[in-house]
Amino acid sequence: MIAGVAVMALSSVFVYRALRLFSFDPEKLGKYFSFKWIIMGHVLGGTLALFTGPFQLWKAFRVKYWRAHRIMGRIYLSAIGVGAPCALILATTTAPLIHWPYALSLHMLASVWLISALLAWRTAVRKKFKQHEEWATRSYIATLAFVAQSFSFELPFVARLGTFAEVSTTLIWFSWTVPMFAYDCVRGLSTRA
Repeated sequence: MIAGVAVMALSSVFVYRALRLFSFDPEKLGKYFSFKWIIMGHVLGGTLALFTGPFQLWKAFRVKYWRAHRIMGRIYLSAIGVGAPCALILATTTAPLIHWPYALSLHMLASVWLISALLAWRTAVRKKFKQHEEWATRSYIATLAFVAQSFSFELPFVARLGTFAEVSTTLIWFSWTVPMFAYDCVRGLSTRA
């Protein structure tokens, strides 16, 4: 419960900061101005996924309000269905301005975000609910990676590691691979017990 509240609080701050991207002002959008509709689709999709995800993973909510869970699941999947392709477009168009490893890391994260959500949906449709829960969790880890990487750039020790261009690629990879690995380790240990 505490983790869920923390996730929602950090997500709220992240989304509040991202709202500046809902602008038609070239100065505010900078390199994203030519892709204003794409960035808005990415931010809107990501926002919906961030705020519906915790309810999807909250077991008591899922059990008690299973119809709401299904509706919110469709919203979550639709949000990623918009947000992830927009992220892929941005990773192809604006991210190479930093350098190609940065663009590649964003391509991989957006791909994992979309594919894990689709696998969560597919396992739900096939009524493989244990696998559905596992893929939904992985999908939300990828959703949160965007928040984690954003805040990690602000940590003082990260700032001492180098410029944005020097550290961004590593931080993007760390933002989803480390939590995903930890989740799979915990899941693997709990299934053996």
